Amino acid sequence: MDKLTRGPVLNRMIQDRIKQYITANKLGPGDLLPPEGQLAADLGVSRGSVRESIKALESLGIVEVRHGDGVRVRAFNFDSVFELLSFSLAFDPAKAAELLQIRVWLEAAALADVTGRISEAQLNDIAALLDDWEERAARGENVSADDRNFHRLLYTPLDNEALIGLIDIFWVVYHTLAAETIGADPNPLATVSAHRELLEAIRARDAALASQRMREHFGNLEARLARAIQLSQINATAPVAAPHPMFSN
Repeated sequence: MDKLTRGPVLNRMIQDRIKQYITANKLGPGDLLPPEGQLAADLGVSRGSVRESIKALESLGIVEVRHGDGVRVRAFNFDSVFELLSFSLAFDPAKAAELLQIRVWLEAAALADVTGRISEAQLNDIAALLDDWEERAARGENVSADDRNFHRLLYTPLDNEALIGLIDIFWVVYHTLAAETIGADPNPLATVSAHRELLEAIRARDAALASQRMREHFGNLEARLARAIQLSQINATAPVAAPHPMFSN
């Protein structure tokens, strides 16, 4: 590596050089980077500067720090996207509604391939999940994990980890928002029933019906988001509250 000029460097410059090292040396997931001391010497910067840059790259999901082992390249992931969305959308239900529309388009389109590829064994696995989900919903338990697993199992036949990762992001973001912004699902058993109807359409290999039922399924969430948007608009015109003490002079 070429040494960086000393001065007010430039955490970003160090990150860029480390990324260049990864690509130039064709490092893949799990491969080790040089030790922190070697990176610092090669770049002509302090070990502290390298350490801070490594932390930043770790937060972006580019590397993984394994204590006692070193710094390794991470596999492709959506960590940085999730962090941005989960923070930003908490304050903007209108943008959350736009993201939901993207999810609807994405899942409705993917269902066309799912109906042609999913096996009977996979359909039966999803049906068993629905049975467990319904029992937990009837007992009033938290069933958010069942909802998430349903969609993950549904798209497994497509063998596309990026698709599942994106859908996972949508799921986590909306369930992070739920309690504070859009409220809890008012009828969990009806949600299970909607998923059963979707599964029936897929089992019948009816892609058009499956897509229609997927869109109908999201109607409840769209309505809750619409109410949240309306409320945020009302709050936007209300007097501004005093700042939190930690931000006061």
